Amino acid sequence: MAFDDFRIVRDNLRGKQRSTTGRQVPFCLFIEPELARVGLNEVDAKRQGVAYRLTELSISAILRTRTTGETRGKLKALIGEDDRILGFTAFGPRAGELLPPIQIAMRTGLSYHAIEELVVAHPTYAEGLVSLFSNIKPLRPDMS
Repeated sequence: MAFDDFRIVRDNLRGKQRSTTGRQVPFCLFIEPELARVGLNEVDAKRQGVAYRLTELSISAILRTRTTGETRGKLKALIGEDDRILGFTAFGPRAGELLPPIQIAMRTGLSYHAIEELVVAHPTYAEGLVSLFSNIKPLRPDMS
């Protein structure tokens, strides 16, 4: 946060009009395994009355974790009615490294499909994001 605050002050001194209002604030706790989060979690969404779908994936489902022996943890994401990512939590190895692609999608308003459809190097931890977003049930059943 301090580095982002610096960039905002620096830019404002250079004549730009930047603010801290509305910025994403990622969180990462460097325990073993790591805990990382950005956006809403289930408690926040319920408290604010925000409708969401939840998707979860065990870290052990990511092949890379099995090759390293670090299989403890879980990925979770909240998806809004418009298919945008509302929040993401990762508890597992390299959890903090999974935040940036989620943050980019959230900041630019991309739907979760943008990550679900990525071709990701194999085997990597980020490959788990594709699996996580492939598990989301449609908002409404297909009426075909």
